[in-house]
Amino acid sequence: MMDKIYIVGHKNPDTDSVCSAIALARLKELTGAENCVPATAGKINKETEFVLNYYGVAVPEVLGSVEAKQKLILVDHNEYGQAVAGADQAQLVQIVDHHKVGGFQTAEPLYVRIEPVGSTCSIVAQAFKEKGLVPEKAIAGILLSAILSDTVIFKSPTCTESDKVIAAELAAIAGVDPKTFGVEMFKAGSNIAERTPQSMIEEDFKAFTMGSNKIGVGQVSLMGMDGFEDVRANLNKGLEDYRVAQGLRYICLMVTDILSDYTELIVKGDKPEEVAKAFGKELVNGSVELPGVLSRKKQVVPPMTTYFSAN
Repeated sequence: MMDKIYIVGHKNPDTDSVCSAIALARLKELTGAENCVPATAGKINKETEFVLNYYGVAVPEVLGSVEAKQKLILVDHNEYGQAVAGADQAQLVQIVDHHKVGGFQTAEPLYVRIEPVGSTCSIVAQAFKEKGLVPEKAIAGILLSAILSDTVIFKSPTCTESDKVIAAELAAIAGVDPKTFGVEMFKAGSNIAERTPQSMIEEDFKAFTMGSNKIGVGQVSLMGMDGFEDVRANLNKGLEDYRVAQGLRYICLMVTDILSDYTELIVKGDKPEEVAKAFGKELVNGSVELPGVLSRKKQVVPPMTTYFSAN
């Protein structure tokens, strides 16, 4: 195992973290690197399952923890709090990401590539181009899927012109229309009736340190809000139980309706109205209404971090 270099995304993996690991491992293989193995730091969600099945790509092995000195490449994150258990004692050899730098220390120098684009897979796709390589159809397809997922079919403020250009090139290789496929992909992952509260909470969940507070922010994306009221009570209970179990000051869940570009931010904690203040809003029935908000990275975490760092 220690001879392997695991390429792995964050806990509670989303499509970008899983697909960037798979695609980067394939790029390493094509360029002569040995023993690079894609992995996930948890069970994949319904959307990612749909994407991998659609393109006939195997689900990577689940990496629950790693031993000290295990070689790791981190994708789609750069904070130990979001990484597989044991990562802080592992040997990091590379980071490929598109998020803010969360603060980490390493014993040795490493390769770091962090770019302000909409998806880690945009960076991996660009790396293929830089090496003069064209990804095969399946790899192009999963790279495209992750870009569509993270940019909410190009509607998120995190989306850049570079993401759109790369997505068009990947779509030509994969043989799909990006917007049509994106809608199909989101529909596959948004069937509320088939999901448990825990699966919705953990679908795309990350914990952050904001000031002296440990705060979790998750996001679940829906194609319309039909059926959501039927699960609200159980989801509220599940959120509070999860907050206590994880030792969080607050837990927030972005319930994002892609069709209407609207997010309801459900908040649990001892003073949930404090989270609402971060957005200059009032808490209404335990939630903050955020019209036009689609991105956790750009529209939710920054104002919360600013507020709780000052209060």
